Formats: sequence, structure tokens, C-alpha cells
Amino acid sequence: MSPLSHQLIVPPHIEYLLVNQDLLILETSLAVKRFVDDPYEPLVGKHITDSFPELIGIEDFLMAVLEGEQESFDLKGIGRVTVEGSALYFDIYVTLGKNQENCLFFFVEDVTERMMLEQKLVQASNENSLLANNLATSQKYINQIIHSMAAILLVTTPSGKIKTANKTALDLFGYRETELIGQSIFTIISDKRFIKQASQQHPLFNTLLNNIQVLCQTKTGERLVISFSCSAIQTELEELPSLIYVGRDITERQRTQQRLAAQYTTTCILSESATFSQAIPKLLRGICESLEWDLGELWIPVDSEKGETASKLLRCAEIWVKPSVAIPKCIESYWQTTFAPGKGLPGRIWVTSSPQWVGEKVDDDQSLPSESPFQGQLRTALGFPIQGGGDILGVMTFFNREVQHLDEDLLQVMANLGSQIGQFIKRKQAEEALRNQQEQTERLLLNILPEPTAKRLKQQPGTIADDFAEVTVMFADIVGFTQIAASLSPIELVELLNQIFSAFDRLTEKHGLEKIKTVGDAYMVVSGIPKPRVDHAEAIAKMALDMLVAIAQFNANNNQTFSIRIGIHSGPVVAGVIGIKKFIYDLWGDTVNTASRMESHGLAGKIHLTAATYERLRNKFLFEERGKIPVKGKGEMTTYFLIGRKE
Repeated sequence: MSPLSHQLIVPPHIEYLLVNQDLLILETSLAVKRFVDDPYEPLVGKHITDSFPELIGIEDFLMAVLEGEQESFDLKGIGRVTVEGSALYFDIYVTLGKNQENCLFFFVEDVTERMMLEQKLVQASNENSLLANNLATSQKYINQIIHSMAAILLVTTPSGKIKTANKTALDLFGYRETELIGQSIFTIISDKRFIKQASQQHPLFNTLLNNIQVLCQTKTGERLVISFSCSAIQTELEELPSLIYVGRDITERQRTQQRLAAQYTTTCILSESATFSQAIPKLLRGICESLEWDLGELWIPVDSEKGETASKLLRCAEIWVKPSVAIPKCIESYWQTTFAPGKGLPGRIWVTSSPQWVGEKVDDDQSLPSESPFQGQLRTALGFPIQGGGDILGVMTFFNREVQHLDEDLLQVMANLGSQIGQFIKRKQAEEALRNQQEQTERLLLNILPEPTAKRLKQQPGTIADDFAEVTVMFADIVGFTQIAASLSPIELVELLNQIFSAFDRLTEKHGLEKIKTVGDAYMVVSGIPKPRVDHAEAIAKMALDMLVAIAQFNANNNQTFSIRIGIHSGPVVAGVIGIKKFIYDLWGDTVNTASRMESHGLAGKIHLTAATYERLRNKFLFEERGKIPVKGKGEMTTYFLIGRKE
């Protein structure tokens, strides 16, 4: 025995159900299952109409009782065929629960015996007259229910010929009753597979299909989505059953879901795309598929090539076409298509900076280019501007082969998407500008400092000093630079020096060396820093020989007589960065001073080096011993001239 039954005084032949404000069953008496549509299914938690489909369409009456607008509601003489095949009749009485807030009591009374007795008595007294009266009464009752239903109701033959349509259906689909009765249900339902399924798979007196979403169309061609349930019913007067369709218009719900899907898809695509060019085709496809539209286009501003005055046009930058749409061979012409400001749908959006909608006049409205291969195929269009920072960065337009009525909510969603895409473009432009600036700064820094040193300085600013036990330092100086400078203008002199030192810079990169600095006409380079290398002396020697070739080539090209002195020495140094402004990577130590002395004590057109460097190179290069010479600050030193490489 249920807990509620202790609170109710219910006759034993009456069963009950307790239903909440959402018409979901909360509790039942034990024997109520014999009255339900499917006695094998659990009842608690199900919608009351699932167990008593006779209540479909009268939910408004139930709500009136629940809200106190109506004292009670009853539905009498409901018939069933039990699993044993016998007839069952019952009445349903609905009233507000006295001790159950926001709940309804459904009392079910078995009236089978009474109904059977009444039928027998009526049949005995005047069977034909009573039958006619009952039919008339039933028809009137059914008509009242049909016309008072808020849901769509259609009754058809098994082949789909419409026999009955209630006022809700007529108003929704835009037909008069005389226009719809006798017509095929294909007139309003586009999905013929649904009709075939409904007419071939129904078991009589059982619910065939529940809440099946079906694509329909109005008299004007507008597309609607209806959730239909279908049942079969047969009377003794008809040989074939009738099909009853009860439906709800869920078009707006589906449109809301589509709008949310378009927003979600756009957000995902933008978050996963590195650039706008990567996002464009995905955006067009994603928005079209989310909204079930057939064609998407992107138009971007470009400079006009006509005339000298600066003007802009909109050019088609990307197009996406639904696979089921036949793509004409001349689709390539789209990429040359342009719109002037104010012309066509893209041009109007560009000028007004606002979303636009075109319904049923896509061709007449010149929304498509005059040469468009889709002329005559499309019936609805919408578009929106891509805006960022007050600028119109582009225009997106979308087209549908179906008639769609103006959807203000969708236009607002599209406007928001345009702002979202515009912000993405601006952000990517800013990131690109910042990245270019960072790369430029990085290049400038690497022109001043070696890469490892630059990284260390960025991570931990301050003094950097490293010991290197084995490096080779080279100095090069232009001979007679002072006299040469006196005969040239400053600009000419700087241009010549730039050519010479640029050639030396290329040689530095070629041999993997580190340029330290230029001072006037002196050029300093080191090998073995910042990355130590065993062939540091050999690399410097190769560059020195190439420098002599480079200066000779420069003289030949510029009709000049420049010559250079080169000095080289190998040994330990300290390298690093000191100070807090105008950083420079420099070397310190006796090795640097000695290399400088080799240059200053050298001869024009010669590569002068110490014995320390000579010992590292003598097996691979040719030398001329200069002998001992006095070196300022060093005393006498044995030095050598590098002649060339050994064969």
C-alpha cells in the first residue's frame, strides 16, 4: 500500500495517480496499470500523456485545474482493449490535490460494466437511433476537442490524404480548410520518408511514432520544423484505419539551437586558428552548416585599379558551397567579382556597417553578382560586416535555397559574430606587428651581441665576463686611410667603407666567426667565441686570405687602390659585456693587444701573425718567416707572414 493511500478515502473500484505541475507521474495505486496504454512500462517519472495518450492536446485544461482557474476536469468513456482481448472502459476525473501542493489527482474509475449495460439497454430500446445520436455527439465532442487544441492535429488516410485539420494547423501552415482537405499531406510535410514509415509500420490502436522531427513548409514556402507523434485509429464504419498526427512547432527552438551552434563553432575555429586566412574557409563552412544555409562568401576591401584617385572595392576572397548544391563550372569567375560601395548586398552592408536580410528577392535585389552562376537558385540572403577598431575589415554573406522570413535574433547573432571575427583579426594584426617588432629587435641585438650572450643578458641583466683559453683574434686596417679620406667627401668615404666592411661581414658569417667591432677603418674579428672550436686559428686564416681577395675585387670594381694590413694572434682572452648603456661585446687580455700589435707592425697587403698562431697552422698553410722584430710593449718577437694554403 502506497503512503498516499493512507491519506485518501478512495473507493476500492477507483484507482488514482498523483501528477506534478510538469504532468510527470509521482505516485500511483497498485492496480492503475491495467488502464494505461502500455501496462508493461513503469509509470513513475513518465509524462501522464505517455500512459494516457487520450490526454494529448488537453494539457491547457489540466493546467487550468492546477492553477485554480477550473475546479476539475473529467474525461469519460475511455476505451481500451486489454492484453486478453477484452474491452475495458474507464472514466478519468482530475482535481487539485488538497494536501499536495502543485499536484493533480487523476482518479480512474472502471466503468466497463456500466458502459456495457448502457450499450445493451440503448441497443435494445432503439439501437439505430442511439447509434446515430452517439455518433453525432461523439463527432461534436471530437470536433470541439480538435478545434480547441493548441497542438497541430491532422487526420489522414493511410495513403496520406488529409481528412481533418484543426484551426492551429490551418493557421500555422497558412491554408484555408477548403484548400487543405482532400490534398496530400505531402503538401505540408516535405519529408516523404516520414509518411511512408507512418503508413507502413503502425500497429492498430498503439502509438506509432513519438516526437519525430519533420521538415514542413507553409503555403508561402517557409520552412518549419514540427515534432509529430502519429497514431492509427479505426472505426467500424471504415475498412481502413486513419492516421492521426499530433504535432508541435519547434522551429524557433531549433533556430535557437542553430544560433548557439554557430556562435560555438565560430569561437572554436577562431581559438584554433593561427591566422585569419586559416580561419576563413572553416568559418564559412561552420556557419553554413550550423544554420543549414547553402552558400557562404567573404568579401574584403581592395584598392580600385581604375583611375588615379584612391578608391576601394569589395572583392570575393573565399566561397563555400554546400556539397548538395550543384557547383557551376564558371565558379572560378567569382574570384574576379567586385562590388562598389552601396552596390549589391555586400556593398550595402559595407556602407551601412550593419547586418542586412533579403527575402524572396535575392535576384531582383542584385544581392548576387550579375554574372553569378547561382542566379535563380537562391531565395534568401543575409550578411554582416566584420568590424574591428571602427574599421570595416570585410563582409560575410550567406544564401539559402529555401524561403526564410526575417529573423531579427539571427541578424543580431551575426552582428556579434562580425565583431568577434573583427576583434580576432585586429588581435592577430597586433600580434603580427609585435612579432615583427620583436624579430627586428632580436636582429638588432644579435648584430651587437653573440646569440648566447644576448639570451643571457635578456634573462639576467648585468655584467657578463667569460674566460676563453683558446681563441684567435684578428685585426684588419686600411693602409693610408687618412690620406684617402682627405681626397673623398664624407658621404663617399662612408659608402666605400660600408662596401668593404659589408664584404668582410659576409666573410665572417661564411667562416662562422664573431665580429667584435669596427673602429674607424679598423675591423676586429675573433674565432672560438662564444662557442669554442678546435679549428679557431684555421678559420681566421681562411678569412684573412679571403679578405685580401675581397679587397682586390673591390679595387677592381671601384677603380680604387685600397690595401689592408692584417694582424693575427692566438691565446686566452676574457670576453663579455660591461656597463648599463649602449652594450658592446668586447675582448680583453694580452692576446687582444698582441693581435693589434701584429696589425700595426705589419705590412700593406700582408697577413702578419705570431709564432703562437704559426704553430697552430704550419701543417696546413704556407708561411714566410719575417724573423725577429721589435714590438711595442712586447720586445723582440719572431713573426710570420701567411702566404696561402698548402695544396
